[in-house]
Amino acid sequence: MLRTLISRIRLLGFIGGMIVSELTSLTAAEATPAGTPSLTSLSATLASLTEEELAALPPELRAELEALKLPTWQAGGTARASVGWRENLLLSSVDADDRFFLRGQLETFGWRLPKGAWEWLGFLNGEVTRYLDPPPEIAGEQEWFAHAEIRWQPRPALRATLTTQGYFQDQVFDLSATEAERLVARLRVQGMMASGEFRVSPSSVVSLTAFGQGHRSDYREFREDFDEGKVGGRLIWTPAGGVTLTASLLSRRRDYAERSEYTAGGRALTGTLLSLTQQEAELKAQFSRGSWSTSLVVLGLENRDDASGYFDYDERRARLALTWKKERWLVSLEGAGVRYRYRVQTVGTGFDPPKRRRDDTEVSVRAERSVREHWALFAEGRWERSRSNEENASYATKALLAGVAFTF
Repeated sequence: MLRTLISRIRLLGFIGGMIVSELTSLTAAEATPAGTPSLTSLSATLASLTEEELAALPPELRAELEALKLPTWQAGGTARASVGWRENLLLSSVDADDRFFLRGQLETFGWRLPKGAWEWLGFLNGEVTRYLDPPPEIAGEQEWFAHAEIRWQPRPALRATLTTQGYFQDQVFDLSATEAERLVARLRVQGMMASGEFRVSPSSVVSLTAFGQGHRSDYREFREDFDEGKVGGRLIWTPAGGVTLTASLLSRRRDYAERSEYTAGGRALTGTLLSLTQQEAELKAQFSRGSWSTSLVVLGLENRDDASGYFDYDERRARLALTWKKERWLVSLEGAGVRYRYRVQTVGTGFDPPKRRRDDTEVSVRAERSVREHWALFAEGRWERSRSNEENASYATKALLAGVAFTF
């Protein structure tokens, strides 16, 4: 009895020492509001003990430590099923056809706890929609996205990441690139991306990141295939707990496999291939306090072709998200606006026709309530609108849905 008591006192002292050590090295993002380390961090610390160190401990203490360890691999996910209604599923400017639909969604993840300096994670997300009494053009839509990532972190201030991603989409897209042709169609596209990132944290509140990515996209039965490369950098500043500010700059080049260059007057140049370059700047602010969290993103982008400038445009984008989470409830509200201003393309006829322009707006609201340990009910509404000074190029669409989610 006395030996057991002493072992438990040793256990408490040992764990207390590890907690103090963890608290010293944890950043604000890795600690809970109460200032205690996460179970994941503590488990990783326990896993770092050598066999000799474990063997030197009393059997009771070893048993207690083994009980605290998390499995080496963590996996789980969420499956959702819902029924809904959508208006203008073909993005028409004149005939807003509507349909009821059934939707299934899947989100899965796998994560290997850090072993030394190495860590691995991945996830697979999918969404399949099937329309009831579908129109001839489309019976349903689907999209899938896979992500695999390996991280190497030899010390807390340094981290390198290699990532591969793949996606498949079978959806209705609006790819209208000129004022003379409105292109809205069901398209099937698949792609792969490979990227590398290196992050250095000179202090506990500042991180600097450099990254590069290669991207290949293939469209079935449509001349939109391209290869793309981008490089950029990111500065992350966390001046206080719950506050994160991010500034990003990136440069992107896209080379099309079949699309032609155009003259300034809008004529395709036979025997040429279109290339685009983009310069992008983004600012993001995130804030969380208690049950509330919010994020604001503003972005400026310049798109330039390498020919007459016919495809040149400037893009301005803003997105605001607000989330409230308490006990069994999760409610989110999100709004976004995008403005495109073309520098060469014009609309209409006459001596001084106006430049082409387009404004896109999106608003969504979602509510979710847990009803049992693994079950939740949710409802969502979404409204989108695209307005242009082109004739027959403006449209609006909205959707409502409700369903059940199961977490495993």
